[in-house]
Amino acid sequence: MHNTDKPLRILQICNKPPFPPKDGGAIGMHNVSQGFIDSGFDLHILSVNSNKHFVDIDTLPQSYIDNTNFNAVEVDLNIKVFSAFANLVFSKRSYNIERFYNKEFGDKLTEILENKEFDIIQIESIFLKDYIPTIRKYSKAKLVLRAPNVEFVIWNRLAQIEKSFLRRFYLNILAKRLKKEELIAFDKVDAIYTVTENDIKLIKSLGIKKPIEFIPTGVDVTKDLSTEGVNTEYPSIFHMGALDWLPNQEAVKWLLDNVWPSIYKEFPKLKFYIAGRRPPQWLKDLRIDGVEVVGEVDDAAAFIKSKAIMPVPLFSGSGMRVKIIEGMMLKKAIVSTTIGIEGIIHKDGKDVLIANTPQEFIDSIRKLIWKEDFYKSICFNARENAKRNYSNKVLAEKLNGFISSIL
Repeated sequence: MHNTDKPLRILQICNKPPFPPKDGGAIGMHNVSQGFIDSGFDLHILSVNSNKHFVDIDTLPQSYIDNTNFNAVEVDLNIKVFSAFANLVFSKRSYNIERFYNKEFGDKLTEILENKEFDIIQIESIFLKDYIPTIRKYSKAKLVLRAPNVEFVIWNRLAQIEKSFLRRFYLNILAKRLKKEELIAFDKVDAIYTVTENDIKLIKSLGIKKPIEFIPTGVDVTKDLSTEGVNTEYPSIFHMGALDWLPNQEAVKWLLDNVWPSIYKEFPKLKFYIAGRRPPQWLKDLRIDGVEVVGEVDDAAAFIKSKAIMPVPLFSGSGMRVKIIEGMMLKKAIVSTTIGIEGIIHKDGKDVLIANTPQEFIDSIRKLIWKEDFYKSICFNARENAKRNYSNKVLAEKLNGFISSIL
């Protein structure tokens, strides 16, 4: 039993720095961290610091370092062509997961565990599963997996919509290997929590009987979420999300190919803004009337506030789109596929619009442009929904209850 006279000691192991919270993954981890801190827990963070999500530790606020006892180890996650090929031919493991194992990171983890006892150790995603033996060797803490996605589902869905036979074959191999690794990870931890109810059902259907809970990613309502006095460009369309993530690239391309030509023909003064870090070269080279590739923005919330309609045509992926929650909190009109809105509490036609075909997206966007009162009602209801269901304070209390139940 935990000694109630002392604060819970928690080690949060992250697959990328949770601060600054610039993308959905970082936002999710950071909000969990903040929930632990607000609850008075003794939090320590150990993070992978890769080239893809590199953070200069010296630039982090001292208050953040102090509150999280932050440590990070640089890990090279670049895809090596020879290593990837060798993995495909000679191994049955997931290359995605193998890339995350790093001796220096393992040594740092061992050092932390040898010098401090923890009540809870939480790993963020199955990509960190190869460190479980080290955790078990040096700690008696309860081991919790936070699963922001069921990873093999993402690759399964990508394979299903891939037109190239060779690429589809490769994606199916990745999905099968990831599923095998995920099942091992689920079996080796003491408890799991997901960000959607759908993922709980899926994990249970795989025969996993560990304690499992659904705790969505919240929105930090202490941030500047006010939209009063903001000059919103209405009408306008925008994408906000990491452009080095394949499902997001796929979504943008789908909009450009299937939706934008018809919308722009009807509304020739309309602008479509595409924002997000690390846009691929084909996006950088894009020259389409009415389309502006913004790339990475310094203040994502300010950018979102300044735009009007947020289409989310995701046909692959798993977990919860944090940017949708943030968009709802910032009073945006969201048009999403069923997969895009998966796991988010919503009412079609009231606080979001659901569209799954090009024509449904076109019709929904047209309606939001032609009927400004309808647009305003969708935006207002979206914010009320997000405040009611996704306040970080409410979700932190749910997480605390789950943590207490497994100790």
